[in-house]
Amino acid sequence: MLRLLYTEASPFARKVRMAALERGVELRLERTTVHPVDRNRALGEVNPLAKIPVLISPEGTLFDSRVICRYIDRRGHGPSLYASEVADPWDILTMEALADGIMDAAVNTRYELVARPEPLRWPEWTAAQFDRIHAGLDRIEDMVDRLRSPHLGALALGAALEYLDFRHPDRPWRGRRPRLAGWLEEFGQSAPMRATPYPVEAMA
Repeated sequence: MLRLLYTEASPFARKVRMAALERGVELRLERTTVHPVDRNRALGEVNPLAKIPVLISPEGTLFDSRVICRYIDRRGHGPSLYASEVADPWDILTMEALADGIMDAAVNTRYELVARPEPLRWPEWTAAQFDRIHAGLDRIEDMVDRLRSPHLGALALGAALEYLDFRHPDRPWRGRRPRLAGWLEEFGQSAPMRATPYPVEAMA
């Protein structure tokens, strides 16, 4: 069976878990830990970057989330997550890249605000990360019509938006993006989203 090393708080791991549910690919979930400073040596033995998610498959060890989702899509059943009647493959890949960039900025900002000692924090850097997040959301607001099916871009975006709510509730994003907010309200009730909620508390 495929083994996924993950944390419940990781938006990248959540994207992978949702992809597996959509494609009917069974995973054995194995929780691990990550920290921006304290390297997980056991995790580093399977991924030299010591980052998650990691998929251990018969073909070898795979990382990062985009690679793993491609692999899961190949093994799955039914329509590909990279094909849709409402978005062409390049739209899907672009939306996934935007969502991944938003997640990356949001996770890094979480580490900055929680793990870094307060005297060493860099407010201008944090502001720049949120500028990236909001610019990405503005672009996706104009692409909502291409999110009307559970393709990989939609799964990644669902994980990203709920991560913002989870880790940065003091940074509201819905106000000037009513179409995106409405989409998440509906998509958040889908089976993959409801099956993979973020935990109450964790580092990542």
